[in-house]
Amino acid sequence: MTVSAIDRYRIGRNPQPPVLAAEQLDSFIAGMRTESPYVLGFPGNLDFSYSRFGGLLDILTNNVGDPGSDEKSGISSKAMERAVVEATAELANAQAEATFGYVASGGSEANQFGLDRGCTYLPDARVFCSSATHYSVVKNVRLMRRELAILPADQLGRMDVAALERECRKDRGRGAVVVANAGTTMTGAIDDVAAVVEAAGSAGRVYVHLDAALSGLILPFTEQASSWGFAHPAVGSLGMSMHKLLGMPVPCAVALCRTEFVQAPPVSEYIGITDSTLSCSRSGLAASLIWYAMAVRGAIGLERTAHSALKRAQYISDRLVDLGLRTLVNPNSIIVVFDRPAEWICRKYHLATEAEVAHIVALPHITSEVIDELCDDLAKSRARLRGTGADPYRVDHHTAV
Repeated sequence: MTVSAIDRYRIGRNPQPPVLAAEQLDSFIAGMRTESPYVLGFPGNLDFSYSRFGGLLDILTNNVGDPGSDEKSGISSKAMERAVVEATAELANAQAEATFGYVASGGSEANQFGLDRGCTYLPDARVFCSSATHYSVVKNVRLMRRELAILPADQLGRMDVAALERECRKDRGRGAVVVANAGTTMTGAIDDVAAVVEAAGSAGRVYVHLDAALSGLILPFTEQASSWGFAHPAVGSLGMSMHKLLGMPVPCAVALCRTEFVQAPPVSEYIGITDSTLSCSRSGLAASLIWYAMAVRGAIGLERTAHSALKRAQYISDRLVDLGLRTLVNPNSIIVVFDRPAEWICRKYHLATEAEVAHIVALPHITSEVIDELCDDLAKSRARLRGTGADPYRVDHHTAV
């Protein structure tokens, strides 16, 4: 009889001997470590080790409310969190004293925080995003019961600003809340914020939330360093993921906004805090690990990590082109888009796929040895396809080759 995954981990009425539960955990960890080198398509750097900080797992580190707000419990890592917010604000061309921020559970919460700030500032405005925007925006707008207009994206994944302008002409006087991307999910495209703001201007006031989940730790070390993020005055909020490039054992992100868009926070006498966050109780563990990862790198180390990832993306693209595959690497992107291979290859290397293309995110855990293995598999698969007379650019994705 086949035993499902849930059956292996089902929790029963009687206590499970700790030694058996520990063996299951050890087996789970071993399996994850075996698979990690082959996770090429999803944006989480797996090259990290925080095992020396196991002591953090023996305490509750709960950051409740605003990072700048002390609380009675005294079990937070808010000082570290404030340092993280200050550092990321500086990378995003914001003045620390004019910026509110906190460590969120992930990019989706950071997007919701920014949308909430924008929609509070412009209560009559529609929300605009492109079809290449992360799905969390659609979900968040639905939860907020707001009206959303999804605009087309061009072949690179950038928002169609002409379509945005046409839509915003219908909304004169209402204003516009626009989600722009600094690294789209599939192609890593970066929207032209100045062009987006100009196009949306016919609606009136414009609030831009910049989803920089992917490229927030890349752009500060490129030729766009001084012009991205809060450098444009219409950008009111920004989110960047920390587990994508830094490498974290838990999903996490930094949510930032200009302090002018932060409402007077509620005060809780019970715990002694102010709170402008969405989540109230937040992971102090995540804040501690982000602080460590950034502190040991410094700006110099973060720059090295970013440049290394950009070079790795170009290397991967070159290897794939040598095989005869078509690739796309957007400027300042670490995503390599290429012709979608056979399904067994997509599964083996955990490739992200969409229609006729797949992509690799050139994160630090991806080694040249794994890329060599991938290329060998691609070459074998394409040779088999040619032998059948099939078009190697049009694979039946439901059939293993």
